[in-house]
Amino acid sequence: MGPDATGANSISPLRKVTSSVTWGWYAISLSWGGIAVLLHQTPHQFTGLKIIGTIIFIANLLLYTTVTLCLLVEAVYPRKVSKPLEESPNFAARWLHIKKPQDLFFVPVSLLAFATIIFCTSYYGTPHCGRWLILTLNVFFWVYTGVSLLLAIALGWWIPYTGTTHGDHYAIVQILPYFPPMLSGTMAGLLAPNQDPAQAMPMLVGGTTMQGLGFLLFLVILVQSMTELSTEGLPNPDVRPEMFIAVGPPSFTIIAMISMADAAVQKLPDHYITAATSVRPADVLLIITVAVSVFLWALAFFLFCMAGLSMLEALWHRTIRFETLWWCMVFPITGFVLATIDLAEYLCSAPISWVSTGMTIFQVALWLSITMCQLFVWVCKQEF
Repeated sequence: MGPDATGANSISPLRKVTSSVTWGWYAISLSWGGIAVLLHQTPHQFTGLKIIGTIIFIANLLLYTTVTLCLLVEAVYPRKVSKPLEESPNFAARWLHIKKPQDLFFVPVSLLAFATIIFCTSYYGTPHCGRWLILTLNVFFWVYTGVSLLLAIALGWWIPYTGTTHGDHYAIVQILPYFPPMLSGTMAGLLAPNQDPAQAMPMLVGGTTMQGLGFLLFLVILVQSMTELSTEGLPNPDVRPEMFIAVGPPSFTIIAMISMADAAVQKLPDHYITAATSVRPADVLLIITVAVSVFLWALAFFLFCMAGLSMLEALWHRTIRFETLWWCMVFPITGFVLATIDLAEYLCSAPISWVSTGMTIFQVALWLSITMCQLFVWVCKQEF
């Protein structure tokens, strides 16, 4: 059958792609950025690994830019209405790309992906650039922190105001509006060691504040998710990749708190807390942080096992097929691997270090598998 009278089949391939892009597509960029960070941090390096990480970082920049441009194209030049009875897109659908209320939960993924770009810029760019990049990253930290906090407050109020629920998604997606502030803590721990003490101290305090806000809200939403899991059973197979999102907050809390505590040892004065006159507060903070991180790692491991078994059950019974939603798995598991790497370093454990290396290999294999599946869907099946 040729093109119909409505012109539905006459859409160009480029517009077919741009019209399919949603906020969830930023999860692809988020995953690639996380892998670039992981390759830089994995304990057992080999020659050329940093070059591979740099290539992935550059590819991630192209991915993030492409997704952003697609959203802008659809906002500025929306497709013409093909059916006479079809309504033109309203402001939210055209400019904000909110076609259904649940899309609100995935808007913050764009900020998460941008955070990984800042991480990679610090890792791969700082050794090759001057002091200007360090100062620029300091500005980016405060801009990112401010935007992520404002977005968390806005969505935290608007979602209950409009009565928006998670719908068919797993309840843990409700943490996504509060996830970007948590990465402010990770960002502070990464950037503070290169900053002067006058800039590092406010950064560490701000990062700790945002990390605490995000993690406490995560605990509230985790209780709701586990309650739903125990009363209603496992979520539908097609949304089970979202279960891995729960692995991210405890993992990145480990990364953030350990890195900020380590930076505090270098940057904080000996008697930053004036009442503590016999010990260095930063040393005590680092010891407590490492101990608490072991608890949080156990929580992340449990949530990873719950999500992993649920996915394996769906794959075994062939009740699930590949979708873009599978990218939800990559970044949280990457955080879990990075948290294990940090614990291996600060516990001085060679066995844990080798375990983390094995986890890195598994994670890279998972990322490559999902990438190949996505390319097959896009190129061979022409599905977007």
